[in-house]
Amino acid sequence: MFKEHLSKGKASRAQIYETAIRLFRERGFEETTMRDIGAELGGAASAAYYYFKGKDAIVLEYYDEIQRKHEVLVNEMMAHEKDPAKRIAQIHHLKLDILKSDRRIMGALLRYAGEPESELSFFSAKTRGLRQAAMKLFAEAIADADLPPDMAQVLPTMLWASHMGILLYFLYDKSAEQKNTRMLVDRGTQLLMGFIKVAKNPLLRPIRRKTLEFVQEAGLAPSA
Repeated sequence: MFKEHLSKGKASRAQIYETAIRLFRERGFEETTMRDIGAELGGAASAAYYYFKGKDAIVLEYYDEIQRKHEVLVNEMMAHEKDPAKRIAQIHHLKLDILKSDRRIMGALLRYAGEPESELSFFSAKTRGLRQAAMKLFAEAIADADLPPDMAQVLPTMLWASHMGILLYFLYDKSAEQKNTRMLVDRGTQLLMGFIKVAKNPLLRPIRRKTLEFVQEAGLAPSA
């Protein structure tokens, strides 16, 4: 009986989540209320609030779902693709593939990206795990790139930052099928690999060290 209750609760929560995401896509995030979500399922807002404390909680679940999907696709890709440059480019492309139908949702959430107090911010405590998971994918992508230790430590953070920039550009890209964003990924990755080749020069070690210190002080990379 207890297991059956848990199973029904899990199914109800999933139904509320899926309904909310559908309404966000159809009506917009700002325009959709918790009351709308409950009404869509034939109940009151309290039904939605029972499983989620508000729309922000639903969005955090959405972020988690996107990250899980991305990790599965990236791990499948890296199992057969060993070239670091191609891995990096594909990490970007696979995320774009996942989000191509959700540009409206992501565009609405963009306003929260720079709000320090918003738990939906890409830099909030609530999204810290997502940042770390994304950086881990980039770290795995360059694991066999024969990089100096200091560079290997800071590069995943820089790649994640560029990933955020690409997603921002993607939201505003009005080209057919966002082909300009795809081009930016491919050409940008080529330029990046050229930069990495130059930056590996031992003479640039002081600059790399300063960069690493800066990123660590900002809390975006773990201390050695």
